[in-house]
Amino acid sequence: MAFHRVLLFVLLETLVSTGATAASSSPSSSSTNRNLVIGVDGGTESIRASAFDASNGKAVGKSCAVPYKTYHPKPGWAEQDPNDWWENLGKAVRGVLADLSDSNDCSPKDVKSICIDTTCCSVVALDRRTKEPLRPCLLWMDARSAPQTEEIMEKCRGDPALAVNCGGHGPISAEWMTPKALWIKRNEPEIWSRAGTICEYQDYMNYKLTGRIVASSCNAASRWHWDGEDCLKQSTAEDPFPGRPMSLYRRLGIPELADKMPQICIPMGSVIGGLTAEAAKHLGLPEGLTVSQGGPDAFVGMIGLGCIHPGQLCLITGSSHLHCVVTSKPTTAPGTWGAYHGAPLPGINFAEGGQSSTGSIIRWAKALFGGGDGSLDYETLDHEAATIPPGAEGLVALETYQGSRTPHTDPLARGAVVGLTLSHTRAHLWRAKMEAVCFGTRACIEGLAKAGHRCDEIVIAGGATRSPLWLQMHADVTGKPVVLCEHIDAPLLGCAVLASVGAGMYDTVDDAVRSMVRAARRIEPRSDIANAYTKLYTDVYSQLPDAMRPIVHAIAALRGGSANSAPSTSEADVDESSSVIVSPSLLAADWSDMRGEIDTCVAADCSWIHIDIFDGVYLDSPYALTFGPGMIKAIRSYADQSSFDLTLDIHLCVDRPFRYIKPIADAGATRLIFQFEAYGKDNMNGAVEMARAVTDAGLKCGVSLNPATDVKEIYPLLEMGLIDLVDVLAVEPGFGGQAFQEIALTKLERLKAWREDFGTDIKLLVDGGINDRTANKARAAGADILVAGTFLFRHEVSLAAGVKQLKA
Repeated sequence: MAFHRVLLFVLLETLVSTGATAASSSPSSSSTNRNLVIGVDGGTESIRASAFDASNGKAVGKSCAVPYKTYHPKPGWAEQDPNDWWENLGKAVRGVLADLSDSNDCSPKDVKSICIDTTCCSVVALDRRTKEPLRPCLLWMDARSAPQTEEIMEKCRGDPALAVNCGGHGPISAEWMTPKALWIKRNEPEIWSRAGTICEYQDYMNYKLTGRIVASSCNAASRWHWDGEDCLKQSTAEDPFPGRPMSLYRRLGIPELADKMPQICIPMGSVIGGLTAEAAKHLGLPEGLTVSQGGPDAFVGMIGLGCIHPGQLCLITGSSHLHCVVTSKPTTAPGTWGAYHGAPLPGINFAEGGQSSTGSIIRWAKALFGGGDGSLDYETLDHEAATIPPGAEGLVALETYQGSRTPHTDPLARGAVVGLTLSHTRAHLWRAKMEAVCFGTRACIEGLAKAGHRCDEIVIAGGATRSPLWLQMHADVTGKPVVLCEHIDAPLLGCAVLASVGAGMYDTVDDAVRSMVRAARRIEPRSDIANAYTKLYTDVYSQLPDAMRPIVHAIAALRGGSANSAPSTSEADVDESSSVIVSPSLLAADWSDMRGEIDTCVAADCSWIHIDIFDGVYLDSPYALTFGPGMIKAIRSYADQSSFDLTLDIHLCVDRPFRYIKPIADAGATRLIFQFEAYGKDNMNGAVEMARAVTDAGLKCGVSLNPATDVKEIYPLLEMGLIDLVDVLAVEPGFGGQAFQEIALTKLERLKAWREDFGTDIKLLVDGGINDRTANKARAAGADILVAGTFLFRHEVSLAAGVKQLKA
């Protein structure tokens, strides 16, 4: 998940700059010999710098932002040039210094420390000898490592390091450090070999400033799968890599990653070192100036909001809601991410939860009510809703328009309005939707509490702070005080706080926060209204998700209201004129929620399902154990109950395959695809016997070919008429995440030509390495069916979006 990215974009909603611009900040009086610090925010689109008075946290002069480019060499890829970061850092800091000198009677000598935050998991590979970047940075949003996230969950399920990913159930975001590093290892072995250091934007910039590669324990804890407390310990002969997830690395076959990652890790606010002569000249600051450790932009923003004590919840509002609760317990649970031990600071932890659609449904409703052209403003709608009593006179809504994250993850969840009468007005609907978002926030808070993370107050930032009605509603519905801070640019202020600590002006981050971060307003819940909302939440809202679940899942199966519930791509409906069929491979699905995954497939118009049954015999891997007839039966039973017309293709690669035929047929399979190499050209009789046994059992029969097997080996089998499908493997049989082997295209072309010459309607299926880049090649070569796992189930948007890309 990349929820924390929401934090930065929302906090900066009113501060977006284009070009090398200067943004006005709070004014301060001129003086000499001031203790100033500089905060730097390395964001997605630009790098920004601002000076602050360390005594009170007030901005001094103007901030300066310098943009840089993001490159997208392939769909889903996002890269930046680390040299751009460094060049533009100099411009941003010099811009701040020029304003200080011109307008505020200050000089560079007044600056005592500098601290940088950056985007998290923007990964850099540095040359072992020169420490220069070997390739462009893999930006945080780069999704190319999605196959590696699947590989990690498949090979490392149960590893303690994965507990932070929803109690070990996943998912892991392609944003995180380990999958990105694994992608480099798998796809750029030369870069991997030459890289002496794999690090982040944060680490690289601090290296350029000080000559030292030092990790931030906040990054390590929240996105590297490290223990944020143990990684601070000194290495010993007995424990050379304290806090590192060595069992995870070993399972993935990359134990050397521990050597490549920064060997020193310190907390935010600690001193990394002093500016080198070269860095000082580049920035226009004194040589030796203290450089203080920062961290991820979003979580440094928590420092800037003063969220550092257990019981505080940082609520970032925008199109969606992000909840980061500080806790004393490093516990975890499904539906929540974290708790990250020792983050954002040593001695505490934080956990994440979220709502997918909050501000977005408010904007949607405004447009629906006639405000899309600007003729209707939010203030008018709020004023109307304020005249309606709490509870909207019997109208209750669900805000899960784009699915549910916390406390229950359900991508098929949808919004609802319950209780409508002819007496309800626009004002009732507006209030009901605002209340629904607040009820959802309460559900998230309760979900986090069940994981062991209580919340005593909410520190809020973002779009919702513009609505006094909504702010009060958040307090009343949750029963928690809601706090607004004075300074709205939390990441930059958070850097200033950390810089002040590093410069020795405060002993602790807590001390600095007390002096530099101030609450502008505290909104208390009103007890009488809070009690009324509690009853409405308990008796009505909290019952709606479970009550609505079977309904919205059934709606999803109807394809938006089609009268025919049978999936349009079922095998019975497919002919030679049909477009390519996309068949999701359940090997890449969430095995703990197979019903939900089937629902997602059906909702995406994918009813041709691919199921691999491997037992490790032909794959020589202890991780090859997969499904059995019991799973097939459960899927078929669920499909029948839900009126889903599914085609279930079973790819069988096991010892003594004959014994599986009847159980698989009885379980409800449509087709059994056996592995040709189990018999080989020297035992064609065995392959023919297998094919006949499959068809005698009432199943359709297919045959699968490994990449190394020539298609001519199976022509005699195909000519007997027992086979109706050929599965051309584009990867070695096993788990996902492998690169597509181009030899599969040659095989498809030869099989297509053979099919035309022989006059048969055998279907051609390609399996493995299918994504938006390889799908077009496979289709052009003759594939009728594309089996995709990782690309679909780990798609950055949704499985349905992935299907559209493969069919485009």
